[in-house]
Amino acid sequence: LCKSRWEKTSRLPAGDYQYIDVNVNDTRYIAEVSLAGQFEIARPTDRITSLLKIFPAIFVGRPEELKQVVRIMSTAIRQSLKKRDLLVPPWRKNSYMQNKWFSSYKRTTNRVSEASSMAKPQDRQITKHLIGFKASRVKDCFCREDFARKARSRMTGNLTAVFDGHDTSLHL
Repeated sequence: LCKSRWEKTSRLPAGDYQYIDVNVNDTRYIAEVSLAGQFEIARPTDRITSLLKIFPAIFVGRPEELKQVVRIMSTAIRQSLKKRDLLVPPWRKNSYMQNKWFSSYKRTTNRVSEASSMAKPQDRQITKHLIGFKASRVKDCFCREDFARKARSRMTGNLTAVFDGHDTSLHL
């Protein structure tokens, strides 16, 4: 989990933001759930609406890719608001949006305990997926118990699949 923070400037308010990043083979990936929500505006033009529809439910990409997306969407937002004779609020400007993912940040990670490193090989695989997550009791409501057991179900386990490096294209 990364926590970014930036100070107020003459053009932008101070802010902070949290997002997930993953490092795989010395490559950093940023994972963002509902990235499209970061670019929603009041009274959008058809262009903005169509751009928002093509966003994946979960964005996973390199920082360069996210910078390009932010730049394109910030430009589209500016044009959309200008077309509606509205001012661009500071929190919708490109520089503010870029600060969310690209300003200074602190990464929070949970260290693997020594007990788990001494676990049996079959237990290590299970422990690997639980690092950083706390188990909580969940009450099943109107769910089939075997639904989650389907191998790579269309709607279940997509975030896990992304982090495991599996194909996540949904065929609805």
